[in-house]
Amino acid sequence: MHYYDWQQYLATLDKKMKQLEKQVQHLESQLQSVQDKPSTNIEKIEYKFDQLKIETLEGTLNIGLSPEGLSSTEDLSIPDNQQQQQTSSSSGDQPLVRDIMQQLQPFMNQELPSKVNQFAQQAEKSFPPGFEKMIIQDVYKQLPERIQYHIRSHAENQNGLLNQHTKEQIIEEVKHEMLHSIQKFINGDHEKGGPS
Repeated sequence: MHYYDWQQYLATLDKKMKQLEKQVQHLESQLQSVQDKPSTNIEKIEYKFDQLKIETLEGTLNIGLSPEGLSSTEDLSIPDNQQQQQTSSSSGDQPLVRDIMQQLQPFMNQELPSKVNQFAQQAEKSFPPGFEKMIIQDVYKQLPERIQYHIRSHAENQNGLLNQHTKEQIIEEVKHEMLHSIQKFINGDHEKGGPS
């Protein structure tokens, strides 16, 4: 090899070495940026669907409102807090509503918890402790509104006259409505969105 060939060869090697140095610097900066990012280390994930249990159950149990009944309802807007407080205080102040609520207390405290457990057993579902209490509280919150609905519907049918027999009918209708809605809720019919 001639001297000129060696010089050209060394120049090519020098150029190649500078390219490699730049590439190494670029890779080092990428490595440093990856190391600086916080990392998540997941060691082991196990899924055991046969041991799945419900820890919390969230949602609202609606009494007296079915998916097929939604088409006939005109206004389902949620009232603001002030309007809701006024409605609940005015409905709670009506003597007939209070009387019916009071007559429903033994059913709510004694019969309803066992019915909730019975529906869960029939549906072959297990729920966490206190589940029936949560459902009953949710139902109790809706009672004044549902009682007023039944009072209005009976008052319209009877020209505004309500007697003891009508009050007993309202109590039975509300009980039936509660049981029906709770059973549908436990069976999961509320999620399907279709008529049952």
